[in-house]
Amino acid sequence: MDQIKENGQQSLAIRGSKLDFKAQHANLCANKDIKYNPVLTKSIKHREILDELEQKNILEFGPPLRYFSTDQKYSLGKGCNGTIVYVGVLQDGSEVAVKRMLTQACQEEAENENNILSLIDTQKSPFIVSYRKYLKDSTFIYLILDLCEEPLDKHVEYQTIDHLQTHGRRMIKEILSGLEFLHNQGILHRDLKPKNVLVDIDGHMKLADFGISRVLNENETSVRTNSLGTRDWMAAEVICNIDKKVKRRFKKKSDIQSAGMISFFILTKGKHPFGSTLYDRMKNIVDGKPVDLNNLYDFDGHQFVSRLIAKEIKDRPYAHEALLWPFMVKV
Repeated sequence: MDQIKENGQQSLAIRGSKLDFKAQHANLCANKDIKYNPVLTKSIKHREILDELEQKNILEFGPPLRYFSTDQKYSLGKGCNGTIVYVGVLQDGSEVAVKRMLTQACQEEAENENNILSLIDTQKSPFIVSYRKYLKDSTFIYLILDLCEEPLDKHVEYQTIDHLQTHGRRMIKEILSGLEFLHNQGILHRDLKPKNVLVDIDGHMKLADFGISRVLNENETSVRTNSLGTRDWMAAEVICNIDKKVKRRFKKKSDIQSAGMISFFILTKGKHPFGSTLYDRMKNIVDGKPVDLNNLYDFDGHQFVSRLIAKEIKDRPYAHEALLWPFMVKV
């Protein structure tokens, strides 16, 4: 899936700042020298480029967008196959992310993501990125989503270990709550990783990027599919089938092992439980040999992550079961 990378765009949220988004948002609202429009959601990190779009009244691609440009300086990041994500503003004033994909290269994934997001009532789960519109022309497909501040990997990079250990349980609980919601709808994410978890203005987690997600048929507990995803965040049973041409079963608990790796990533400020290199991670995932669990000094946290990343599917909890563990109940 898309490997989104920031283009280094700076804004009021200074790169590397340890302030949380709420504190920055309060500072923004209190600063009388900064133009403040209460109608907008008011991103902090992307404030400067959004204000410039509005001030210059730029619109390259019409309704439902009010302000939008494909100039590189308004991009949030780039992905594979020519995918670029831009900021934009809808006609109702909502700040959005506009994911532009080449039709020829990404049509199947784009249509799949649109179909998945169309099935989700995000008002019932605050931990799934909100879908707005799906548009296309002769060259591109545009998927319009609510704008978040940054992906989880960057958020973890900018925070202190003390902050992550204080807020980590809550962050993990939100990710698992979003996953529980998807699984209850019969949706398997299939590409969970830090880059595909977004952080909103209030610091809440939102699952995103459903390009290879699948929907279970009624009464099904797994889907037969090829091994896709990001290799060092895949479940053991998925990695084992990468080079096999036949389709294999992907289960809800395959998502759980990925969620366990993300949980460890949060609690240890960016470490991976199965090693530091791609080769080591894939080998250790398949062998069921985590190498860095001793970095978790909290007993409940150690037990919790160990169960989520268990090699055998039968040893992992479902999302709703994981949320009942003491490590989550204490949040």
